[in-house]
Amino acid sequence: MAAKRILTSRATQNMIVADDVYTSDDKLVIPEGTVLTEDIIDSLKEYGVFAIRIKVDDDGNNAAAENEKVTPAGDEALNEQRQEIKNSAEQEHESFLKQVKESKEFEVFHSAFVDSVDNLKNVFSKVVMHNEQIDGESILSDVENVVSKGRNSIHILDMLQCMRGYDDVTYVHSVNVALLSNMIGRIVYPDISDEELKVLTLAGLLHDIGKMMVPDNIIQKKGRLTLPEYNLVKTHVLFGNNILKGIDNLDPRIAEVAMRHHERCDGTGYPGGYKREQIEPFARIVAIADTYDAMTSDRAYRAAICPFDVIEMFEREGIVKYDVAFLLPFLEKAVQAYMNTDVRLSTNQIGKVIMINKNEFSKPVVQVGDEFYDLSKETNDIVIDRQCNILSLSHIKNKLV
Repeated sequence: MAAKRILTSRATQNMIVADDVYTSDDKLVIPEGTVLTEDIIDSLKEYGVFAIRIKVDDDGNNAAAENEKVTPAGDEALNEQRQEIKNSAEQEHESFLKQVKESKEFEVFHSAFVDSVDNLKNVFSKVVMHNEQIDGESILSDVENVVSKGRNSIHILDMLQCMRGYDDVTYVHSVNVALLSNMIGRIVYPDISDEELKVLTLAGLLHDIGKMMVPDNIIQKKGRLTLPEYNLVKTHVLFGNNILKGIDNLDPRIAEVAMRHHERCDGTGYPGGYKREQIEPFARIVAIADTYDAMTSDRAYRAAICPFDVIEMFEREGIVKYDVAFLLPFLEKAVQAYMNTDVRLSTNQIGKVIMINKNEFSKPVVQVGDEFYDLSKETNDIVIDRQCNILSLSHIKNKLV
């Protein structure tokens, strides 16, 4: 089918987008094949998209999507249609996950990731149990090897999402935080030197080394910690700082990150109740990576939290607790990983994320059949279901957003 370029101001409902639409700074807004609605057109204008390409027939006329009659929500035929969509999406999800995990790309990524985790276990053990020095270059090379297996930041987020279930508490979390910190560093500091990026990545890798001094039965406890147990867990930042300060030729910021990654910009963190300017910048980055990975991963005491819920938490509380100069660019990147992802709504409908709202990352536009829900504007409490949320991974994109 042919295509033609039109001004966004002349776009109308039911036109079909012929190409992926990007903002001027190369951020994906809507994918090819999206059927335009008034809300989507308004959002394109808000993003400053001046013109788009739409599909046309052989005579040059606009190729509009067919308007099928939609029956009332309670209608049996519509319920059957939604059930078919749900079943189809779940089958697609299982098939897609299987394809990803059987792909050569995932095999290579998984192998590099597991090697990095295994090496980190040995390093932690030698440092804590035998008081040996850390070979920073060795464990850094492992993480850099994992990074090299991802085509871009979105690809790495996709691969990490597919790694869920391989969690080995502290070790896998540490590698994840190193990868996420590396990603945030490259986003917020485009000109960061290789040496500085290595310091940040190593800080993410070693931020939780102090947990080796906390009993496993507390770290892996299934259930809420008692106040004394929680206070004991909090000492890991002191242990980590003491361990890392005693290591020769280690950048002092790495020990500082171990001490301060639970500090918050509003002074509500620990151990010192530091505020924004008192906290080492790399610690502010690792704090975001640490929180995001911890909340989106399974833990002994709870299941993984829906990424959109985590993003919503960051939007609600993060403005005061985290450094927004680091947080907002990361959230933009993270939410891009869920474009074209199937989600289940609180109505039990299965839909696809087709557009991100730049003012509320956690509330995207979701397409269900021929209906569109802008979750930022819904007044009837339609949200992404918190129990059964992400049903498939995003398509791997070659664009580095």
